[in-house]
Amino acid sequence: MNQIHAMRVFVRVAESQSFRRAAQHLDVSNALVTRSVAMLEAHLHTRLINRTTRNLSLTEAGQRYLEGCRSVLEELDHLEHTLAHTEREPSGTLRVVAAGALSLATLTPLIDGYRRRYPRVHVRLTLAERPVDLAEDGFDVGIVAASTESGDGNGELVERSLGTTSFVPCASPAWLAEHGEPGTPDALAQHAAVTLPPEERSATWRFAKAGERAQPVTLQPAYAVNNMLMVRLAALAGMGVAIVPAPLVADDFAAGTLRRLLPDYEIDAPEARMSIVYPSRQYLPAKTRRFVDHAVEHFEHAHDGALANRSASSVASSASTSAGGSAWRPMNGAPGSSAVLQAMNER
Repeated sequence: MNQIHAMRVFVRVAESQSFRRAAQHLDVSNALVTRSVAMLEAHLHTRLINRTTRNLSLTEAGQRYLEGCRSVLEELDHLEHTLAHTEREPSGTLRVVAAGALSLATLTPLIDGYRRRYPRVHVRLTLAERPVDLAEDGFDVGIVAASTESGDGNGELVERSLGTTSFVPCASPAWLAEHGEPGTPDALAQHAAVTLPPEERSATWRFAKAGERAQPVTLQPAYAVNNMLMVRLAALAGMGVAIVPAPLVADDFAAGTLRRLLPDYEIDAPEARMSIVYPSRQYLPAKTRRFVDHAVEHFEHAHDGALANRSASSVASSASTSAGGSAWRPMNGAPGSSAVLQAMNER
């Protein structure tokens, strides 16, 4: 028995004082109305309506039940209206986790643009250097580093590509003045390095030069800290060489407080490929669905703006080389689940 439907039928019968008029109002058969009330009485083991050939009246129990039904149905209708309104105008708290490879300069415009569109949504952002479990840790959506290896996964997460970001080696002018500037990846490995802890990121990086095979190089960590922002600050303080996301140090390169090393090399790193992930539920909350769409649009526009800036200036090519290239590049291909995302769920 659909008790909510039976309660609505009972209320309509009581208010219209007629099974026939209730059936007409609800656009159902008289038999269905009679059966619904009878099933409700059987369920409650109580007579709700006294029936005669000419009229009907509520019993004492029926009168109390009518008042309760009205209260319950009013609350239910209000709840459904509120949820429907929320789907039209997102609200509530959105919990976002983002990889440390994304700089605050990248994330702040993203969150600001979303909040301007949907001011009733409050965003709670957490930066993480290691994979997390979205559901277990209570996050609605994640911006994560995708793996080069993709697979079917377990179907619990949907992944959409945001593009790629460059990683660049760098050091402060003071460090280079004292220790010299490395001209090769092997020479870079001779310098003291600031890195993430080994349990979060290996100190081995792959350097690729045009026309040559990529070569692995292992840095010598003199200082390890579990946050890319702290790695940047340590490099600025002259504590050693570092390899960081290009967007994180773009302003430092422009100001001359950090210098890009090995400009003829590119770093091949799986965490340079960024994706946005979210639960593959059928009815995704509007706040999450709108944020995913906004993020994809935001990074597409950021890439288009970078291309326009490079084509507008003849000096842009050399400038992008010294700064590690464009911060973001879109990726082609259909969304898929990555091995990193599987690890997020298995943890």
